[in-house]
Amino acid sequence: MNKNRKVLALGVFDLFHVGHLNFLKFARQQGDALIVGVAPDAMCLKSKGKAPIINQTDRMTIIEALGIVNTVTLVKYPMIETQNAVNWMLDLGINKVVSGIQWQGTERWNKLTKHLAAHHIEVIFAPETPNVSSSAIKTTIYNVLSS
Repeated sequence: MNKNRKVLALGVFDLFHVGHLNFLKFARQQGDALIVGVAPDAMCLKSKGKAPIINQTDRMTIIEALGIVNTVTLVKYPMIETQNAVNWMLDLGINKVVSGIQWQGTERWNKLTKHLAAHHIEVIFAPETPNVSSSAIKTTIYNVLSS
């Protein structure tokens, strides 16, 4: 069923933690080859108003070291640029896209899902790992340093 299927998993992957690992394991189970798209520093800065703690080169190096990952690339376009994002994914030859469940039902992903479906590319949302996130880790570090 998943024979020769390329899966694209998208994320920032800042302060790599078990939630990221679970997300990538889930994505890997969806096909035969796992391509991971890491959001570039500039894209994060523009969309979130702040850069990641770990720079994009180091985040990519961490992801590349995982045996379940076949290829790591920088995300070329933000998902809000629907047609550019679709064209980028078509260039990668992927069959399925995996994103975090926090994006399910959002306007940008509803639009992107519709456009990808026209090219027979499925979008699925990975379950969340409870009680772990890069934001929570940053808050914990801040609280420790402030006390």
